[in-house]
Parts: sequence; C-alpha cells; structure tokens
Amino acid sequence: MLGHIWWIIAAAIVGAMSTFGVSRFMIPKQYQSNISMYVKNSENQEQQQQGINNNDLTVSKSLVSTYIVIMNNDVVMDEIGSELLKQYSEEELQEYFTINNGKITNSSLRSCFQMSAVDQTEVLKITATTKNAELSSELCNIMADVAPDFLIRVVGAGSVEKIGAAKVYDAPVSPNVMKNTALGFVVGIMLAIFVILMIDFFDNTVKDTVALNEEFKKPIIGEIQNIGGKVKKKDRGTSADRKKKLIYNNQDIPFNILETYKSLRSSLNFLVSTSENKIVAVTSSNPSEGKSVTIANLATAMSETDKKILLIDADMRKPVQHKNFRLSNKIGLSNVITDVKLLDKAMHKQVVGNLDVLTAGTIPPNPSELLASRQMAELLDKLKEQYDMILIDCAPINIVSDVVSLANSIAGVVVVVQYGTTTFAELEDAKKQLELANCDILGFVLNEVQHKHGTGYYSNYKYKYKYKYNYNYRYGNEKTASSKEDALESVDDEKNAD
Repeated sequence: MLGHIWWIIAAAIVGAMSTFGVSRFMIPKQYQSNISMYVKNSENQEQQQQGINNNDLTVSKSLVSTYIVIMNNDVVMDEIGSELLKQYSEEELQEYFTINNGKITNSSLRSCFQMSAVDQTEVLKITATTKNAELSSELCNIMADVAPDFLIRVVGAGSVEKIGAAKVYDAPVSPNVMKNTALGFVVGIMLAIFVILMIDFFDNTVKDTVALNEEFKKPIIGEIQNIGGKVKKKDRGTSADRKKKLIYNNQDIPFNILETYKSLRSSLNFLVSTSENKIVAVTSSNPSEGKSVTIANLATAMSETDKKILLIDADMRKPVQHKNFRLSNKIGLSNVITDVKLLDKAMHKQVVGNLDVLTAGTIPPNPSELLASRQMAELLDKLKEQYDMILIDCAPINIVSDVVSLANSIAGVVVVVQYGTTTFAELEDAKKQLELANCDILGFVLNEVQHKHGTGYYSNYKYKYKYKYNYNYRYGNEKTASSKEDALESVDDEKNAD
C-alpha cells in the first residue's frame, strides 16, 4: 500500500478540491432562522398562579407532539402561503417556492420547516431554512402568529405563547465548506485505497519471486532491476532506447545491474554444471518482456570469464541481436542451416571478450521448420564441441513454437518474466507447451523489477523494454529504419558485409 502513497495523496487532494469547488461555487447557500413557543396545559390564570405540577408538564410535553402534527397540516400551510403572498410578489417568491395557479404549494412550504421539542421539554422550536435569510425569519414569525388559533380551535386544550421573535441571521448554515472539503479529502483517500485493493485483488501479474517459485516449483535464477529513466511510448523499442539497457559498450549502466547479471551468470553455470549439454535457450511467454536484452547482457557478462561463449539469435522473425552488438546480419543462422559452409563467414568472433555471435541472418518464410530440421541439430552438435556455453535467443513461446523445435538439442529453457506485466496464466500456458515437448524449464528471470522501497539504484531506475512483436508476422526485411540510429546500423551492416 505504501508503494501507492502518492496516488492516495493525489486522490485525497482531488477529492478535497472537488468538494471545495462544489460547496463554494455550485451548492446554493442556505439560511436559517428560528423561534420558540411555550406550550401550556391550561389557559386558566388562577391555575397557573398556583404552580405547575409534574402532571401538567407531562401533558404539555405530549401536546408538543400533537401541535407539531397540526402545524404541518395543509390548512396551516395554506394560511402561511396566503400571508407570504401579501408581503411578497409571486416573482420574488417563485425563486424559493413552487407556485401553481397563484398559490404556493404546501409541499414546498412544508419542506422549509423543522419543528421539535427542545430537549424533551414543553418548549416547541420552529426552524425555517431557505435560500434567503429574511425569508427564513419571516416564515418563522408567520408560523408563530398563525399557528396558535388553529391549535386551540382543533385541540381544544392548552395554549401556546410565542417567545420573542425570529431574527435574521446573515451567516449561511449550508453548505459547510470546511466540513465538506474535509469529507472530500477522506473520501478521496478511501476511494483510492479501495481502487488499489481491487486492482491488487484482480491483478494476476507476477510481482513476487516467492510466489513465482511456489507456483511453478522452479528456481528464480535472476532478478533484474529497472534500467534507465522513463521512455516515451513512441520511443520504446528503438535502437536508442534499446542501447540504454545493454551493458555492451555502455558506461552508464549502474554497478548493481552489472552485479545482477554476474549473479545470473553464476546461477546459470551452476544449473547446467552437471549436464553434458551446455546449450540453453532463453525465451518469454509473450512479446515485450525483455528476453533479447536479457540474453544479450547475460552473454556479455559470461564473456568476462575464461569460458568461450556463443550467442545465437534464433528469433528469425524479429531479430535484434545484430543491432544490439552492431553487427552485419546479411549472413546468419538461417543461411548456415541451409548451407553449413557459410558458418565461418557468418560467425562474428570475439565481439566482446570471449563472446562469439551468430546473428539470425536472412528472414526465412519457415523459421520453425528450419529450427526443427536435422541440419539445425547437426549444427548445434558441431558448435557445442567448440564452446563452453551456447545461449540461444528464441521467439516468445506463447506466440510461436520455435523453442519447442529445439527441445532435443538443448539442456533446458530459461524463461524471462516481466515484472507487473506477465501473468501467472500466461506462464502456465508456456509451461504446458514446454512440458509437452519434454523441454525442461531451468528457471525464471524476473525482469524490470520495481522496488518500491529503499534508496539508490534499486528505487530510482525504471526500465521498460518494448519488443515490437505482433500476431501477424510479415516476413522479409523492414523497408525503412525506425530511427536515425537504425539507418546508421544499416550502413554499418553493408560496410561489414563488404
């Protein structure tokens, strides 16, 4: 909840400002006046002089309730309406009352009055509330003048005596701006908390490594923090945006991020240490979860060791590793699968440290078939003899089945999970597909983790990697570069090819 404190504060401020504006400028002001009347059990002066006993007080109190009912009767309201029309014109009164056929309706008059006994005594208090202070006072005085005759005639017992006269109070009793503003502040807080709780309740995205581990019984081999600042939606996925997140030739990457990838490197080495097969595929359940940047950074971190590492870009629909490392992509994996003699020409040696990179190559019409072919299996058998570790960047498994095609040739799969985006249901679908292919999940990497508390890089960096995947694939090279950076990379590709 504390992670959403600014949303709660903002909602409280908006609630307070809204109720202040409505109360101050939109709700009409109401003015009140009142008058009191003393209810007596008998009009006999001699009896009154002898004193009042408890029985008289009890009868007077009961008369108060009876008088209130009579004073709300239509006959009394008709008389009050007639008196008002003698003092004010219809044009003046129609702003405050409903007038039909030259007569003020009883309901509009009755709604202005409130009558009650004062602290359960024989004192009857009449209160009138309208949008005009003088009119409220006048209503009280008219009621106090008109009511006694009706009460004595109808009840036939007791009497009432007016205590003073109603005064004009210029201070409005409603709306209470301060009270409403405070109420709006509290309601804003409560509404924000309710919305946050509802969002969290229905949120099925992965935000907790413990829950992820318990759900799938697989290790969490890495937890990558946010990298870089906020990126505009239109700029996500561009070369400039992507390079901010790569540790390759990037001096601005925080130290703790570098250490995270070194920890990921150690965890992966440990997982495959007992396996003769050192080929690991990296995928995600869906697009836009940062798996290509993650594997590029992992490969770069591994290149710092004395082991010989190979990174293969097997995402032949949307390849990006040649852009990540600024390499030519005219000849790559797709070309080598069809003609193994091109392997030496396609391989980029020692791109960084002990890292070699085999880019995706020409985009083919049948990536899944190529990856599942005998030639691909033979190529991996050949390459694993030359390298200590081979990392394969594969397309998202819930979109296409490319990684499943490699099941028989790899030690297992590392699944990249995007914090707050990937759902448990999507991961369950990915897991089922891998299990059907008898492909082992080595573990998960939780990407773009947002730490709500703490200081330093863990709380300041916000990382969002946009991967331009969609469900309708178009094969072939893109006709235009997405930015000036892409255009420069295209020129570099041609130079490298020459």
